[in-house]
Amino acid sequence: MTNYYDVDDILAEEELVPAVFQKTANGVGIFDCCDDTNKVGAGTEVEMPFWLACDLYVKQAVKIKVPSCFDT
Repeated sequence: MTNYYDVDDILAEEELVPAVFQKTANGVGIFDCCDDTNKVGAGTEVEMPFWLACDLYVKQAVKIKVPSCFDT
């Protein structure tokens, strides 16, 4: 959980990270603006806020692609 007053935590959670959907997801068509079906298929790569990617990762719905600036 983030520290409410920590600016670094706030900014990090809003950072967009690339993620690949591991499962087809309904009702999240906002991530793929070219698709009118309101669903994202498995294998689709999208950018989403870090906080959302973390929640979906825990549910094994996405795989987070670590940006190169954070890769060691």
